[in-house]
Amino acid sequence: MEPNIHQIHRRDRRGRRLPAFAALAVFVVLGATWFGLFSFLGSSAAYGTLRDLERRYLCDPDELDLSLPEISELSEVYTADGVRLGVLTERNSQPIPLEEIPDVVVAAALASEDKDFYRHRGISYRAILRAALENVGGETVQGGSTITQQVVKQNFLTPERTIERKICEAVLAAELERRYTKDQILEFYLNSVFFGSNAYGIEAAAREYFDKDVTELTIAEAATLMTPIRNPTRYHPRLRPERVLEARNDVIDRMLRNGYITADQAAEAKAEPLGVVPHRGFEELAPQVMIAVRQELLRNPAYGLGETYLERKRAVFGCPAADATCEGGGGLRIEVTVDYRLQEEATRILRAWFRSGIDGPTGAIAMVDNATGAIRVMASGLEFGSDLESGQRPYDLATQGARQPGSAFKPFTLAAALERGTLDGRPVTLGSYWDQSSPAEIDCGFPCTASGNIWRVSNAGGATPKGLRTLESATVSSINTVYARLVAAIGPDRVVEMARRLGIESPLKAYPSITLGAFGVSPLEMASAYSTFANYGIRREPYLIERIVAPDGTVLYEHQVSRRRVLSDSISAVIVDTLRKVVTNGTGRRADLGRPQAGKTGTATDYRDVWFVGFVPQYSTAVWVGYADKQVPMRDFTVWNDLEGREQFYRRAFGGTLAAPVWKQFMEVVVADLPPEDFPPEPPGAAVYRQVPFTRVPDLAGLDPTDVVDALYAVGLEAEIVEVPSLEPAGTVVDQDPGPGARLRQGSQVRVEVSTGQPPAAPLLDLRGTPLVVVGDRLAAFAAETGIELDWAAQEVETPDPAQWGLVVATDPGPGTIVTSGRLVTVFVGVKPG
Repeated sequence: MEPNIHQIHRRDRRGRRLPAFAALAVFVVLGATWFGLFSFLGSSAAYGTLRDLERRYLCDPDELDLSLPEISELSEVYTADGVRLGVLTERNSQPIPLEEIPDVVVAAALASEDKDFYRHRGISYRAILRAALENVGGETVQGGSTITQQVVKQNFLTPERTIERKICEAVLAAELERRYTKDQILEFYLNSVFFGSNAYGIEAAAREYFDKDVTELTIAEAATLMTPIRNPTRYHPRLRPERVLEARNDVIDRMLRNGYITADQAAEAKAEPLGVVPHRGFEELAPQVMIAVRQELLRNPAYGLGETYLERKRAVFGCPAADATCEGGGGLRIEVTVDYRLQEEATRILRAWFRSGIDGPTGAIAMVDNATGAIRVMASGLEFGSDLESGQRPYDLATQGARQPGSAFKPFTLAAALERGTLDGRPVTLGSYWDQSSPAEIDCGFPCTASGNIWRVSNAGGATPKGLRTLESATVSSINTVYARLVAAIGPDRVVEMARRLGIESPLKAYPSITLGAFGVSPLEMASAYSTFANYGIRREPYLIERIVAPDGTVLYEHQVSRRRVLSDSISAVIVDTLRKVVTNGTGRRADLGRPQAGKTGTATDYRDVWFVGFVPQYSTAVWVGYADKQVPMRDFTVWNDLEGREQFYRRAFGGTLAAPVWKQFMEVVVADLPPEDFPPEPPGAAVYRQVPFTRVPDLAGLDPTDVVDALYAVGLEAEIVEVPSLEPAGTVVDQDPGPGARLRQGSQVRVEVSTGQPPAAPLLDLRGTPLVVVGDRLAAFAAETGIELDWAAQEVETPDPAQWGLVVATDPGPGTIVTSGRLVTVFVGVKPG
């Protein structure tokens, strides 16, 4: 058996002179030309001109590399579970060995293109003679080439149609037949010739025009495929069916004349309709994955396919159709990380929930493997494609759709706050207390909103009463105003830096609104960033390409999982624990799988985008729901709740009510065969991030009650406001306990006495029976207790009762009378009569 043409190596040449018959043919032409020149120019001039002709027409095979080029092949893409997604191609080329090409196809090719192929030695003498005569007549050279000459023409020579090129074509064809066997040349030809419609080679042509393997072709179909070879435009099987039908029948007649088929077979073949199928392209099971693979391979030189874009393009797709100097390429087996079963299930769930296409909300799901960073799912609720009116979109919502994540961005602010504390050096823990009151006004210090420097924030549902809430509780319940005050305290630039570290690559601005997800990110970014939390601060970059294998089985690339710590394990652990409570007790309860998991809801402004991003120990998944092309408020709409099997009306969309149940339905499929696994135990250092931190009591002197509360809330303390009579202006702080600078745990109360603006008043104490010598002491004690300082005077009054001598027997005003500071109190002291 002859070696495959794609594996053959160039043989050592056994001689350098041209085959005798090729030289003879050339010199017949040159001799005839010399005779004509001698007749007109004379011998000397004719001889010189002949030497010029020899140099012009006799090309030297030694100056050319006549190794048959490698034929480009299609690169195929396979999923992690072994499913063939499709092929990457710009040139449809699917070479196969000659022994797999049926005899009827070979017969059609020989009858159509070169019936003497197995008898000649590469050259058609008739074509050379006709070329010479046409050249003398001033005409351009026409066809008549053997199959070997066509191989030479398509692969080794420039395309101009001149006598020089035609003679050189003959010389090189003879040399090519000296180096390769007939079968090798025919195999190369049938695998490389252009059949139109971007099909190169007989297998590609069979699939393009008849949607079948070459082994399944009938006589009529094989003959049909031979018609476009000489002129794919003139004999286009789809655009020129009548012309092609006539040419096909001519090929069938030739097959009959050359003994390849019988008369009955020829008649039956001619009666067969043309049967060309519409162009279908290549079937792709997950087009968005295929596009992502294509973009990644062409963009990134890390896969070893070339340093330049053109080198990588050739390695993936093979040679461009118009580049005769290019050879090989393609034929790669590209293995991607996507799990096709889960990809299909994600797509099914999204299209079940959101059936209205472009007229209503849709969704996207992205999932990564926490252990490796491998992208397992990148699904969209809309079909991938360019037919916009039918609902297709030429981009992947899971990886390219940048939408506002809302409160799903809060964990990045939380991580930054736990790591570095506030700008003024105060520690931040989950036990720290923050003002939850809504609405809140945050001064950005620069124009950060349409209305200027002030960013106004409200909680879902509107106003929230004043009060403190721990940071953990505010995260579980998704309190916007707490996070607005938190980002103001730590600085938005720290949130940007943390988000970048965790895996967010989309453009972000250091505005306070970043804490509420004001800037667009993709579901894949969010899933990947949350995966870092699940890995307790270890970052594993998301990746799509697992392995690339060359046609000969050589592994060209295999992904190596990288890991780097970007956040402490202690901080990550307490964030995971907090996000677990979001699912069990907070806004994410509709995502509860009944196993260890964590996550966060997100709702963008005016309900335009809703999210749930969550993870189990093995996988992290982000679900986004919204409108594909623009941000439309999701109010008063109906979807099909596929989880519960019913239509569901939404007055307003929230991450916890819409995205969370979609997430749950998909993740139930993911974990169906996974035994429940818990997150790792928290490291010893995690406890410090749950402590209630100490704070210093501020000096509240001179503040009004509102400012008192705000000042105490700002440091995480509660205020106990007590109004007391005072000559100070109403509302003025007259005392506080503990005093300024005292160290308290956040969440503690500070008693603050505030003036009523009225002088203090109290019932006059009963001084009767009090010795005169202690009256002053008792009034001083009364003043200390009530703040009422009284003036007093003694007046003697005679009494016959010795027991009352020296004691107060009455007062004016009397006991119990309401008195204020400065009131004169007269005490009557009993004395002996006379």
